[in-house]
Amino acid sequence: MDFSKFFNDDRLLTNLISIHVVLAVVLLVSIILRKLLKDGGEQVVRWTGLQWLDGISKEAVKGMRSMLFWSTVVLMVASVASMAVYHVSGRNARADFQDWFGQLTGAHLLSLGLALGKLVALAIGVALGFRLLRRLRVFLEAYVHHHLPKHVQMETPVALPFAPPAQTPAAEAPGSPGLGDSPRRAHLEETIRRWFTLLERFCLLLMIVGALWLGGRVVGFTDADGWAGLVLKIVTYFMIARLLTLACRTLFHVFASMGNKHLDRGQFHRYWERIVRLFPLGERCFEAAIWIFAASQCAEALSFIAFVAKFGTGIVQCIGIFYGTRVLIEFLHVFINQAFGMYKDEQAEDQKGQTLVPLLESISQYVLYFGCALMMLRVFEVDTTPILAGAGVVGLAVGLGAQNLVADVVAGFFILFENQFLVGDIIQVGDAVGRVEAINIRCTQIRDESGRLFIIPNGQIKTVVNFSKGYVNAVVDIKVPTTSNLEQVMRDMTEAGRRLRTSRREVLGETVIKGLVDLTPNDMTIRAVTKVQPGTHFVMQQEYRRTLKEVFDETARVTLKALAA
Repeated sequence: MDFSKFFNDDRLLTNLISIHVVLAVVLLVSIILRKLLKDGGEQVVRWTGLQWLDGISKEAVKGMRSMLFWSTVVLMVASVASMAVYHVSGRNARADFQDWFGQLTGAHLLSLGLALGKLVALAIGVALGFRLLRRLRVFLEAYVHHHLPKHVQMETPVALPFAPPAQTPAAEAPGSPGLGDSPRRAHLEETIRRWFTLLERFCLLLMIVGALWLGGRVVGFTDADGWAGLVLKIVTYFMIARLLTLACRTLFHVFASMGNKHLDRGQFHRYWERIVRLFPLGERCFEAAIWIFAASQCAEALSFIAFVAKFGTGIVQCIGIFYGTRVLIEFLHVFINQAFGMYKDEQAEDQKGQTLVPLLESISQYVLYFGCALMMLRVFEVDTTPILAGAGVVGLAVGLGAQNLVADVVAGFFILFENQFLVGDIIQVGDAVGRVEAINIRCTQIRDESGRLFIIPNGQIKTVVNFSKGYVNAVVDIKVPTTSNLEQVMRDMTEAGRRLRTSRREVLGETVIKGLVDLTPNDMTIRAVTKVQPGTHFVMQQEYRRTLKEVFDETARVTLKALAA
């Protein structure tokens, strides 16, 4: 076979050179795109400051790089196949290029030169705009930092629930004017720097999108307006959302500082203490609402998923309803406690308040959360009337099927309504004797002296012995041998009762000796009854026995001295 003719074919060599050029261009573009994908994710995370995008961008880049590899392979194979068909059909790349170049007129060359000149001028303008924008950012940031000390240095340092931990400089003495202000000031300056940096990057992106749009118009790309508008909307929504979320942190800090300065004392002190606890939750809700709204607007810009946008507004409203419900719950918590005087330190212990306040808080919280859920359903245009009717039917069915539960709830209401016992009372229910720790709608909690906690359903409480109503008797039975002097023992018991009343204010009356209550051939039992304050009878019984032991010892010493004399 003669290969000389094959290698001397100029058309074949020209076409081979052409296909190699095409393959080189495809490979070069693939390498550039691969490099952009590798660095693009890191740049997005660095530009936006959103660390949670790091993992997402790595996974997305991994998938796109795999797709780019196979696309490059397919494109190169298709290019080779196309060039083979091109060569077999008898075409010559050099001749076709010469024919195309020969058809160019002076007007075409002039238009091409003007287009290249416009593109070069556009690139120069963008470069100058970049430099001017950076200088403007530096000027505005310096201007804000210059005016910042007038508002920050004179403020009293405050402790915010979500502020960064304060670190006292070593050179700063305790009690100095700037103590505690440096961490908050540094945090504010860092936030301002990040805000202006993001604003600069946003403006740079706008300039790049605008330059690409103008470049597309210059080269006659007819769809430049649509694509530029779409990219501009997405970038604008994203960057505005990022700037707002970054600014909201500073606003929450400033608002907390102002509140601690003006509301931390006075009649609104308790309300402010409860509300400031919700600031971290409010910050997260605000950020979530902003991102969801921005995502819904971007979805609306994309016509094929525009139907998703209507859910974004509803979700934002639900977030606002939930946070408003939490604020209202905190307000009600303070209002209920103030209504029962639970914040008054000088006031005596209010057992009724300790009983009813947790119960009212729990009921109001469940009611508000139920109303919050109904309002969220109404936001999405869900008719809540069947739900309420169904809840009534379900409640009736549950009431019929769970009669014990209903009995416990009804008994709990009667216990509270009739004031049978309160939190802090010492009661006896069956074998459970102790102090009441909590009275709920369904059950009562009693803790005895051993620390055991009895949880008794209210429906099972039939007979209650309350030792904390009005007064109670401390009953002490003393066993002595039948050979003892009965009259002397009773005199000693009376003396012990007198000393007890003198030393303890819990005693309400004189000790009454009831006499013999039991008699056996070896022992006799004498009972002493002392009227004491409610709930103190166990302690007073112990104290009476201790005092009686002292009286017995004194009587024994006197008897021994008399015998010795």
